[in-house]
Amino acid sequence: MASIIVPTDFSENAYNALFYATQLFPDENCTIYLVHSYEATLNDSISKMDPVANEAITAKLRSTVQSQLEQLSHRVQLDCAGYDLKVELMYAALPLNEIMNDLIENLDVQLVVMGTKGASGLKEIFIGSQAVDTIKNISPIPLFLIPENSNYIHPKNIAYATDFKKNTLQNNIDFLKKIIKANNSKLQLVHFHNESDVQREVEPQFNILKEQLNDVEFTTHWVSSKQSVESDLNQFCKTQNINLLTLLFHKYSFLKSVLKTSTVEKISFHTDLPLLILPEEV
Repeated sequence: MASIIVPTDFSENAYNALFYATQLFPDENCTIYLVHSYEATLNDSISKMDPVANEAITAKLRSTVQSQLEQLSHRVQLDCAGYDLKVELMYAALPLNEIMNDLIENLDVQLVVMGTKGASGLKEIFIGSQAVDTIKNISPIPLFLIPENSNYIHPKNIAYATDFKKNTLQNNIDFLKKIIKANNSKLQLVHFHNESDVQREVEPQFNILKEQLNDVEFTTHWVSSKQSVESDLNQFCKTQNINLLTLLFHKYSFLKSVLKTSTVEKISFHTDLPLLILPEEV
């Protein structure tokens, strides 16, 4: 059984992520925890001077959110007719990450799937500020990021880009293999290196990873990085017809360096592909 958290702001972008989540494990019964935070809306609406009016405003807002979530649940279940799908509605006037962390800590949730939307007018942005905040602040759990306006494509060709600077934990590999087996996917393992890299320094991690992947089919690519890793990774995904890009989030990783930027507008990595981020520890 699959248990998945999907946050929503009721946009079509968020619905794309919701639909993607329902398709990941087609042969399993699935529970979706559909999550909405109305904290910001409530804070913008209430008055500091009239507590009686605030109670009415809060009650009306909760009712509106409940109705919107019910409509969304009805829509996705119609779109997924024939699937064994259960949708639970979760909403509160709390920060979104706080709601999700509470679910992760108290329920047997396996992953989070969320839509991403960059700042308007900046095509380079691959994830928006909400997604960056989620990556940094939710409890360690696999996280799917689904780009804005992306159409659902079965992840038949998955790339796992690794720098071999840290061992990939068995729980992460088990999860990745579950995705591969559920979708009959092919795995492309890719390592980018430059002339200064010493191959013997990454061989031990590479051998460990090969052993962890011994029951799935994969191909390995050792790619000399002549430009930036960002550019080379984008090019690799295009030439190999990748449907899902997987990265490990750890303190030495490429992804970590991307997210160190002070403002999301400075992020240079961009992709139209769904992105699976494996946590540093689970």
